Amino acid sequence: MKNKTNFTASNREHVTEVAARLFLSRGYGYTSMDDVMRESQVSKSNIYYHFKSKEELLLSVVEFWIASYESILFQLLGQDQLTVEERIFAFLDRLITGVAERDCQGACPFITLYLQSPVNADQVKHRIARFFTEMHPLVRKLFEQGVRSREFRSNLDPDAAARLFVASLEGSLVLAETMRDAKVIRETARQFCQMLH
Repeated sequence: MKNKTNFTASNREHVTEVAARLFLSRGYGYTSMDDVMRESQVSKSNIYYHFKSKEELLLSVVEFWIASYESILFQLLGQDQLTVEERIFAFLDRLITGVAERDCQGACPFITLYLQSPVNADQVKHRIARFFTEMHPLVRKLFEQGVRSREFRSNLDPDAAARLFVASLEGSLVLAETMRDAKVIRETARQFCQMLH
């Protein structure tokens, strides 16, 4: 019985990961549950055992991307041996690697999925909005550390810097997708960090 539970749990994760890739590369509206079944090689009955609807699968995909971003952020917050700027670029390098692997499609998973989700997908949209709300204090903490360590100028407002950083990051991710060039993400961050000194 234990093996069966592990198998079905891994099926849920596997289907979510496959759907995460398909929703970004093909688009949520252009990806059917049959597409997910074919790509994941998990039976339709098993998929519907875990996800009662395509929208429920979308929510799981959003949670997948949130967990991915948060794990990188939490890991970098604790790396005090690095400067704040080094941690920012380590975070961006991880993002850039993922964006490049996806050929810049769905460079920002959250904006892409928010815009593609059905009009009545309130739970999905609220979860994405909550992610950005919860990410803000983590990013603000980085800039507070930079001010305390005198890496950034003393009159820097960490709260405003965090908001501007997230906005510029999201904008650069959109530009990376439209220009098919992930390097724009790093260049935008480099220019942003120059303004902090």
